Amino acid sequence: MPDTQQLFDVEEKNIYAALCYVGVLVFVPLILKKDDPYVNWHIRQGLVVLGVIILSLIASAWLEAVGNILFLVIMIVNIIALVQALLGKTWKIPFIGDVVDKFKI
Repeated sequence: MPDTQQLFDVEEKNIYAALCYVGVLVFVPLILKKDDPYVNWHIRQGLVVLGVIILSLIASAWLEAVGNILFLVIMIVNIIALVQALLGKTWKIPFIGDVVDKFKI
């Protein structure tokens, strides 16, 4: 049986990185941990994801099917990115990751 301490041993920076993919909670690591390069990368990607979520919600007001599909896709991608952040990995989201590389905080 695995040691439960080891099973749930997640570094603090990974938790801050995961918060970047929980909507407006991206501002918590932005305020508290933006100097950590690992967390900073996730902050930038989380901000872009938040922007895409907002755009998809706006799009669903005009084109309901397109907006809803875009929202569903970005939420699935968001969950994958959150899990990768908890595992201590950087997963560059297709298309969004390219935008992230172009700006700094």
